[in-house]
Amino acid sequence: MKKYLFLINPAAGSGKAANVWRMLQTLLAKENVDYDFCFSKHPGHPRAIARVTGKHRKYDCLVVVGGDGTLHEAIDGLYQQAKHEKLMVAYIPAGTGNDFARGYGISTDPQIALQQVLKNDRPREINIGCFQELTSGKHGIFLNNIGIGFDAAIVHATNHSRLKSFLNHHHLGTLSYIAKAIRVFFTQPTFQTVIKGGTGVVTLSRTFLLITSNHPYIGGGIVLAPDAQINHHELELVVVEKINWWSLLAAMLMFASGRLIYSRQARVIRARKLEYQISSSQDCQLDGEEPGKLPYHLRLTCDSYPFWEKTL
Repeated sequence: MKKYLFLINPAAGSGKAANVWRMLQTLLAKENVDYDFCFSKHPGHPRAIARVTGKHRKYDCLVVVGGDGTLHEAIDGLYQQAKHEKLMVAYIPAGTGNDFARGYGISTDPQIALQQVLKNDRPREINIGCFQELTSGKHGIFLNNIGIGFDAAIVHATNHSRLKSFLNHHHLGTLSYIAKAIRVFFTQPTFQTVIKGGTGVVTLSRTFLLITSNHPYIGGGIVLAPDAQINHHELELVVVEKINWWSLLAAMLMFASGRLIYSRQARVIRARKLEYQISSSQDCQLDGEEPGKLPYHLRLTCDSYPFWEKTL
């Protein structure tokens, strides 16, 4: 019998994860599951818990109950700590966006997601993106996507909005995102980007949006990279330039409808390794988190991590 450690972020989904955990405890008792649990208390805590858990090897699997940000921190902590054998991870989505669950095939119904974990019979290797910021030396992973420009500026504006918690609590988080997107559309500056990857070197002088994805979804279910698959050892970069206001508006409307890659304004590059450098300091989002505003010079590669969960 496997022993699980459940890592719960009670703040995820504006408190949704705490309610989900109370329900899961009842189900775990019925299933006679051998488990312990702990709560994260602040940003960065899931990463610290995962590092300690991975080091002492007391458990067979770490089960994250929270949002994509909690899962990102947990796998990042395990990945940075692991030298050889990696502790398996599973996920019960209880956040706001839950894009990773969509990309991997995890049910957003906690009861079904738990059964996907408990009824699993073997680990599955998932692709993770690895990044190195060559100027600052920062490095880490991403499970969903890493974006610079338009989407990152929306994340920044939304995260620093006084209304974010209120709207999320009343299940109106999408409304906040749309409102910020409209404002950022008119205020986001363009920047030069030099991209190495795929067939060679490309220089774009008026970049507006630059997103590398590990699976199709972003922003709570928007399809950005429909060909990206989380079990394929490949990343998908989507870039949009601002040629003029009307073409940009058309591209962003296609972005919102999940058809951006079919826009004439979009450039798509698929590769196992990518490198790009931007000309000025810009907002960046990393699985919805904010690593800071920098003139980024990123090198991106692929790696794998063992996941203990059946797909739907």
